[in-house]
Amino acid sequence: MKHAKTISRIYLILALLVAALISPLPHSLVAVLLLMPQLYSIFRPLQAGVKLALTFLALFLLPLTLEPVVGELPAVLLMVPGIPLLDSVLKENAMLRSVPGLGRVGRASTVLRILVIALLLVLFGSFIPEDRTLTWTSIVLIAYLAGVVAYILWRIPKAPLEESRTWLRIIAGDTGRIPLTLRRKRRMPLHLLLETPYPWIRLTPSQMKLGEDEAIVSMTITPPLAGPSLLQLRASVVDPWGLTQTYQMLEPVELYVIPRARYAAWLAKKYLEQVTSGAAYTAVSFPLLKRPRGIRWGVEYHSSRPYLAGDRLKDIDWKHSVKLQQLITKEHLEGPGQAAMIAANLDAEDPEQADILAYNIITSALTLAREAIPTALAVYDHKEVVAVTAAENPRQALVRTLKLAQGITLHQPGERFLGPPDLRRLRRTITQLEGAEAEPAQKLITILRTEYEALQQVARYHPATRALIEATDRTPPPALVVVISLSTDDIEALAVTLERLKKRGYDTVSMETGR
Repeated sequence: MKHAKTISRIYLILALLVAALISPLPHSLVAVLLLMPQLYSIFRPLQAGVKLALTFLALFLLPLTLEPVVGELPAVLLMVPGIPLLDSVLKENAMLRSVPGLGRVGRASTVLRILVIALLLVLFGSFIPEDRTLTWTSIVLIAYLAGVVAYILWRIPKAPLEESRTWLRIIAGDTGRIPLTLRRKRRMPLHLLLETPYPWIRLTPSQMKLGEDEAIVSMTITPPLAGPSLLQLRASVVDPWGLTQTYQMLEPVELYVIPRARYAAWLAKKYLEQVTSGAAYTAVSFPLLKRPRGIRWGVEYHSSRPYLAGDRLKDIDWKHSVKLQQLITKEHLEGPGQAAMIAANLDAEDPEQADILAYNIITSALTLAREAIPTALAVYDHKEVVAVTAAENPRQALVRTLKLAQGITLHQPGERFLGPPDLRRLRRTITQLEGAEAEPAQKLITILRTEYEALQQVARYHPATRALIEATDRTPPPALVVVISLSTDDIEALAVTLERLKKRGYDTVSMETGR
């Protein structure tokens, strides 16, 4: 095929050169104009689309340049050996250009429409001056395109691809990767573009030439809570000449999305069952949950329990492990007064956010339970304080958390235009302006003091403040306050209250909120 292209190209250049030398004006001038781009492309390759247009134009006008010398029909026949070059350029253009986007099922490509329209216009226009050279040239090229299209339609079925079917069980928000195998039904090279209507799916590669019998596509999935059960891919298949497009809908993956909250609750219940029953750890592999910054390992012995994945080797009680024929781990508590507090807002804007919130609350309590950190709770919503406890056994706090997470409610917060308040910066600005006597400075300081007092007033009566104050009264410092909130209604209250708690000796840390 490569040799046929080279020979056809040499033939076209020589035919144009002969026409430029022996044809009379203005035919020789047209031959020169057609010859120059062909010679230029030898030394500097042209863009695929430009090359296709120049090749088609050279073949179409070549009979006109030779007609005065050899006659009408011979001139048309002398154009035929150049068709293999057009065939090759069409394939090159189809390979290099971007595969067209997805649209309605089965249609001619833009290239085919342009070529057919141009040839039909010339064909019907040639009847007016009765130019039989143009007529026969158009007929020959239309016959070539018709033959290629007929071959394509015969070789490429309506559904040219076969996909491998698989399934994936994944937790909402996690990322999974699946290799998909795509096979062509007929042995013909295809240009393929894969697209998905879901923004949380990435395909690698999404555009390829399917020259082998099959190709592997990597599918990266990060599903939301409300993901579909059957994932669809839209495939655009272009033939080797780029003249036709075939569209096919693929359904390669059956997806099972596990809510984060359900997964976290399952982990917590399994942990409680194993620790309470004293059963040996066998089947459940707990993830390595991240500890909030500020939590330290305990130093005071509390109790013993079966070994769980993630326990340190230095905490294993080897004496009891040998005696009981299973690994036993020692649990330690922090020193006197060391505790943690989970401050959680049970408001969520939608089910997706509610799932994330429940997951954060439960996994935080589970982390504290696994590390034997005495845990207090300060739980609230936009209306009231829901639950407040003193620092207690972290297992008991985990049980409470499982029940409280079921009480998450959907609530749309008020529209917000300003960012979180920076109280430290606000106080510093007020202090700097207090010494100024200019009237604009005095007006500004009045506005800033009003803002500061408004923040204090909002925080004073907010459920978040009441829950934290009540919980800290029962759990004196030092302690760590883990704040879990996805709502924007409590930003001011938390900014004011947490600053007060830091001054009293509490450490604070906020889970990722996505606000």
